[in-house]
Amino acid sequence: MRILNAVIVVATLLAVLGGYLQERRRLERIRQLPVAEARAVADAQHRRRERVMLVVTSLLAAGATAAVITRLAS
Repeated sequence: MRILNAVIVVATLLAVLGGYLQERRRLERIRQLPVAEARAVADAQHRRRERVMLVVTSLLAAGATAAVITRLAS
């Protein structure tokens, strides 16, 4: 069980580090663009992130619903 916990912690740390580096790279790229183009890129990325979060939230809600139904059925 300790090994599984360690793997989860390491995977989480790597995910956070990857997200940080990706965001840093994205901001550097936006800073180099002209203002109008930077705004368009930032808005497009914002819409894309919102869609991803909608999908993730939907999957989590579906999983939670399935878990509750399974628990109630048994």
